[in-house]
Amino acid sequence: MAKLSRSQALFRVVALSLALLAGFTAAVADNTAAPGTPQATIEAVTREVRAALDARKEALQKNPARVAAVVAKITDPYLDYTAMSEEALGVAWRRADAQQKARFTKAFHQLLTQDYTATLKQYSGQTVRVTGERWEDAQHHRVLVSSEVQSPGEKPIDVGYRMYRTGGRWKVYDVIVEGTSLLINYRESFADQLQHESLDALVSQLENKVAENQAGGSQ
Repeated sequence: MAKLSRSQALFRVVALSLALLAGFTAAVADNTAAPGTPQATIEAVTREVRAALDARKEALQKNPARVAAVVAKITDPYLDYTAMSEEALGVAWRRADAQQKARFTKAFHQLLTQDYTATLKQYSGQTVRVTGERWEDAQHHRVLVSSEVQSPGEKPIDVGYRMYRTGGRWKVYDVIVEGTSLLINYRESFADQLQHESLDALVSQLENKVAENQAGGSQ
């Protein structure tokens, strides 16, 4: 179980980044991005979620799971959990069958959502400032949107969102914190586990963790 604990620590970091995407007191850069751009997508999502949180301040403390469900309806269309799962498993994803991929993606999504719920009510005073975007391919289908997370009295943290365009919408498929890809961290952690156990065993551990959280509440 020690290896699962290492993965769980990484889940916490990703939950933090996804919560930041949700936009605690989101602030845009000096020049508002053009409509329909990746930067504008991040800015719009942060504004929408901030409004939802402002309208549910009391519920956020008493029933964060209910508020998280509201937030998820806003953010989930912009988060590609299948692409995240593929990035996290790497080579193991390509070797997995359809059922294994579906099980892993479901458990991965559920764990992120549970940690997201536990994280929501821990914030006060943070701001997210979207600072720009950088294309990562010549076709302008993939991009890195940069932002700064600012907490009172602390040094800003650089957070980037890797996005790609699909079906006319920009979706996040990786989060970069201080230059480090969180999904590469997942991949390294899961790769260590898969040296000693099967993918089915790994997925079962994640499913068991989801069940434990549901029974006892997210930690």
